[in-house]
Amino acid sequence: MKAFAGTHGYEQRFIRGDNWKRPRGWLKIEAIRAVLEDGFDFVLWMDIDAIVLRNDVDVRTAAVDAADLHMAWHGPETSEIMAADFIPHFNSGVMLIRATDWSRAFFKQVWETGQLRHPWFDQATILHLLGYDGCLGLGPNRPDEPNRSRLARLDTAWNSIPGLAMAPDPIVHHYAGIGNPSTRLRMIEADAMTAPLREHASPQLRQTFSHLFSLWRDDAAMRDWVTTERDSALAKLHAVAAEGHGLLAERDTARTQLAAVRNSTSWKLTGPLRRIIELFHRRREHALPKAPDC
Repeated sequence: MKAFAGTHGYEQRFIRGDNWKRPRGWLKIEAIRAVLEDGFDFVLWMDIDAIVLRNDVDVRTAAVDAADLHMAWHGPETSEIMAADFIPHFNSGVMLIRATDWSRAFFKQVWETGQLRHPWFDQATILHLLGYDGCLGLGPNRPDEPNRSRLARLDTAWNSIPGLAMAPDPIVHHYAGIGNPSTRLRMIEADAMTAPLREHASPQLRQTFSHLFSLWRDDAAMRDWVTTERDSALAKLHAVAAEGHGLLAERDTARTQLAAVRNSTSWKLTGPLRRIIELFHRRREHALPKAPDC
């Protein structure tokens, strides 16, 4: 990222701190709003799980004159979709934002709208305010949403997601949607360490490497799923065993208590009385008339 920023004259800022007002993805909205007030012409936001693979293209060349917000649209018409249940949508992991009054007002609106009932955090709110409710399951899309007039599609090369939505010759790999943090970190580290070796390779060779990372992601996701299912099954088995152990412990306690009662002096002294009462009940049962058959 430093080499990319230095090559094109960007000022690079890493966002750190523990005093964020909201969790997870919402920190980007705080940071973007702050930087939009700092006198820049553009703001390029990249999530922490995004890696720049090569430095030969200036992202500002992708800006559309009439647009203030640029995001990659991941769908079958723009990307190689590699997941059967993938829902096409704009992804906010990489955003090119023109510093304008509209951008400042829009991200203020995003912040004030807050979290929707959806797992995509800030991205869900951004999509909702752009009228893309369909991919969120919040109703039909609203193509007449005024905010859409300032939105443009960023080439998916700037936000290529291995194993999900791939661009032919990516500039940025974005490892979104990997639930296991350890798996995500291992893939990011491997990709970042080998990126300089691939930067000056042919587009065909770079594409081959991207597909290899996609296959690695698929394999890692399957292993994570198997591990999760195994751990879940083991937890259930331990719960059943613990419950069974608890029942056995209760049985043994009851047996011990019963043995203590039967060995007590009072139990022995009242033995003849209990036998007399039992004999009385037996004779009474024999003496009672039987009900006639119907």
